[in-house]
Amino acid sequence: MATQLQFRRGTSAQNNSYTGLVGEITLDTDTNNIRIHDGSTAGGAEIIPAGTILAYGAASAPTGYLLCDNSAVSRTTYARLFAVIGTGYGVGDGSTTFNVPDLRDKVPLGKGTNNTALGATNGSAAASAVMNSATKTGVTTASNNTGTGTTGTGTTGTGTSGNSQATTVAANTGNATSTTAASNTGNAGSTTVGYNATNAPSVVTGSATTGNSTSTTVATNTGNSQSTTVASNTGADGAGDLTLTTYTVNQTLAAGTKDVTQATLVTNVTQTNHTHTIPSLTVNNHSHTIPSLTVNNHTHSIPALTIPSLTVNNHTHSIPSLTVNNHAHSIPSLTVNNHSHSVPGLSVPGLSIPALSIPSLSVNGFSVATTLPSEVVQYIIKT
Repeated sequence: MATQLQFRRGTSAQNNSYTGLVGEITLDTDTNNIRIHDGSTAGGAEIIPAGTILAYGAASAPTGYLLCDNSAVSRTTYARLFAVIGTGYGVGDGSTTFNVPDLRDKVPLGKGTNNTALGATNGSAAASAVMNSATKTGVTTASNNTGTGTTGTGTTGTGTSGNSQATTVAANTGNATSTTAASNTGNAGSTTVGYNATNAPSVVTGSATTGNSTSTTVATNTGNSQSTTVASNTGADGAGDLTLTTYTVNQTLAAGTKDVTQATLVTNVTQTNHTHTIPSLTVNNHSHTIPSLTVNNHTHSIPALTIPSLTVNNHTHSIPSLTVNNHAHSIPSLTVNNHSHSVPGLSVPGLSIPALSIPSLSVNGFSVATTLPSEVVQYIIKT
């Protein structure tokens, strides 16, 4: 009888808590996955980790795998797979489910610099496993193409000068006969400047102009006077004196009493010669002050100017007759000295080539089909 090889087995929870011996192999009965242990790490390492995509020959996925058919599966039931791929291949219902990859009618394409987004889909194979290029139907028209115009640089040739010999033209004199222009007298009508439509004389009146002057203050001016001395003056009066006269006055007092009193009175004044002297008078330096003068605001007004209407009476302008006597018009001989005729340099402007336009090009519809050798299998993903 053959010897049977048996491994430790248990649920995912049991395997996750089991350290095991170095090199020991266990079986996860929930995921149908084999784990290998190192004697120190709980749970060990899965031989086929979650998220691994494999080609599979059966129509349905084995235990521990899901078909890559874009199905929406539970985020809780397949928590290990959801932790690996997330919603990179579809968000499911946005809360409880997520999508697995969709490899139906497709082949896997490795992620690289040209294809950097995981889960990106680039078409699918036809039912006959024929890979078609982008099919063009109908008529395809290319856009117009217009080239840029080109302008060449202008070219200038050197000028050429030729010499001419001296040439003398003979003098020519012609006589003119006497010509008299008749006098011409023209009459001018009476003209009135300033009349209006009703022939009433009107006047032209200029507007009066009034200007205002601001207050102006003249500063105080003080002038000094020098000391002045008036000489003394003495004047004499005539002689004079006083004349005294004595009178006797009898005065009656009380009854039986009598008193006689003599009094002397001045009866005349005679003025004797004497003089009145006015001493010299000196006026010291002093100043005469003119206080500052303020001229208040006032106006200067120019009255309006009135020009009455002006009438120029009829008069004549006379041009007297003019006689031009016989005279000669003489053209003196003309000598043209040696000179040169110069031909300036010839300038050829830049040559401009207009832009070249290629009309639009129409290409009929086309399609390129390539048969892809293939064998149809299922793609599965490890949960």
